[in-house]
Amino acid sequence: MTAHRLGVEIACDGPGASRDCPDSAAVSARFASMTAAAVRADGRRDGWVHRRRNGRPVDLCPACKATP
Repeated sequence: MTAHRLGVEIACDGPGASRDCPDSAAVSARFASMTAAAVRADGRRDGWVHRRRNGRPVDLCPACKATP
């Protein structure tokens, strides 16, 4: 039996440091995306952003990036 890596899931870190994403959103990885960087690139095409919050990197879905 051979195991194959399925890829990486990037989930939304929510609109605020103490609030979860209301949609429990995650980037839909393409078949060829096998690294976190590739999945984040997929997400950017779908409107996701990767930024810093309180010194930590966070991933925000299109709905949460617009929430103050």
